[in-house]
Amino acid sequence: MNVTLVDWLGRGGIAQTTETWAVELARRGHGVTVATRGGRELAPDRADIVTASTRGGAIAAHARLARAAAAAVRERRPDCVVVQNYVVPPLETPVYDAARAVGARLVVVVHDDRLHTRRAGTRVGLRRHLRHADVVVAHTQAVARRVTRDTGRTVLVLPHPVPVGMVAARRGETGHPPEGRWAAHFGVLRRGYKGTALVETLAGTVPGWAFVVLGVGAPAARPNLVSVPGFVTAARLVDTVAASDATVLPYSHATQSGAVVLAQALGSVPVVTAVGGIPEQVTDGHDGLLLPPDADAEHWRAALHQLDDADHRHALARAGTQRVWAQHHEFTRGIEELLA
Repeated sequence: MNVTLVDWLGRGGIAQTTETWAVELARRGHGVTVATRGGRELAPDRADIVTASTRGGAIAAHARLARAAAAAVRERRPDCVVVQNYVVPPLETPVYDAARAVGARLVVVVHDDRLHTRRAGTRVGLRRHLRHADVVVAHTQAVARRVTRDTGRTVLVLPHPVPVGMVAARRGETGHPPEGRWAAHFGVLRRGYKGTALVETLAGTVPGWAFVVLGVGAPAARPNLVSVPGFVTAARLVDTVAASDATVLPYSHATQSGAVVLAQALGSVPVVTAVGGIPEQVTDGHDGLLLPPDADAEHWRAALHQLDDADHRHALARAGTQRVWAQHHEFTRGIEELLA
């Protein structure tokens, strides 16, 4: 089959998931086209890439990408069009119209039943798009329940896949702090819901632990806190997480977390807030540690101290790795059945 994947941003966790769709579909012999924003890192091997210029501001660039993706669908006439999430649904309508015009099966993957910030986009018009889709997919039951509640649509839940393109970027070049254990914290950290302020509080107050913070909005370095600001390469991020003992994610809200999946795949124990769909990704005390949303710094320090025991820490890490790869295989079976 020929499949067109539409990824609106070309960067970040959703783009990493889009890349996984592309890689796994290509491995199974399907033709893959990826339409995404130009100048970003999403460019999976064995896929044809369609991009649009980013000039003229974000809204103009988004509308331009929607037109380019729609033109590619009309020209290539794929069997299936997979739209990954949404940003401004009214501007994305040309893609939906093109899929229907060529008779393609239309699949919409909802990563966020609600957007994390106002700057991330809008849900206006999303309900209409979902009602016209042939299949709506989510990666957690939490998202699926809310989409069903809002639209009445049945949602197919597939486990969040391992970001195989990211994992393949590992180089093993990132250095380890000279002593003790260390925790990674990463993402677009200028967004308040990421909980970076709590990580700053923890730095220097958890004996035996240092912290490495990576991403846009990373705070200034200080004793026991290494800062890597700005967008980092996939290899740098993967190497850092793989070398860490834990990944600390004090989210105030979330729908799902690709960061949890990446941590587990690389053997870093996720220590994360039990919000949104995250309790579906981590079983407390088995393959990670879950904390309540109102946990204070003392609770987070106590959680990290549970990982002081190397045997316990390694057991959690092994269980997490086994879990995400088992779920990844379930995901790949699911997308194959979806196409069939």
